[in-house]
Amino acid sequence: MKFPLDSISFDRLLWLVPVFFMLHNMEEAPFMEAWSKRLPLKIHPNVTTHQFVIAVTFLTLDVFLATYFGVEYLHNSTGYLLVMGIQAILFFNAFIPHIGSTIRFRMYSPGVVTATLITLPFSFYLFHRALIENMITWKQLWTLLAIAPIAMVFFAYVSLRIGKALDK
Repeated sequence: MKFPLDSISFDRLLWLVPVFFMLHNMEEAPFMEAWSKRLPLKIHPNVTTHQFVIAVTFLTLDVFLATYFGVEYLHNSTGYLLVMGIQAILFFNAFIPHIGSTIRFRMYSPGVVTATLITLPFSFYLFHRALIENMITWKQLWTLLAIAPIAMVFFAYVSLRIGKALDK
């Protein structure tokens, strides 16, 4: 079965990683402050909308820069692994916190729509393409997926700290 993305080169396909990440952050940002205050459990730090926008802007710019560096400058397996690692983080992020908290708390989790409709299908497609085009190995993919939860927590923590620091 042919998909519309099949005609796009792998290098160009990787540029959808930061574009889709930006769309996800645009869904998430306006609702994060109110959502984090309504949670019955403290799974997310209280953050103002302005702080969160600063944090996700910082992250989004970093993802665009990492993609540029990985695809345009390195243009090899190390560069592909860098961008695929970002997608592995986004893949994990779709489940925890977005889908998980939506199910657990029975309420909309900011970002769950793009996580479910864009991030998950794109992740499966990108991982499949990377494997069949020999851009990564199964071992590399499993390693990226294993590192993703730790990397996600680290980058979320750092970006939220930056958001709070710059919101003075």
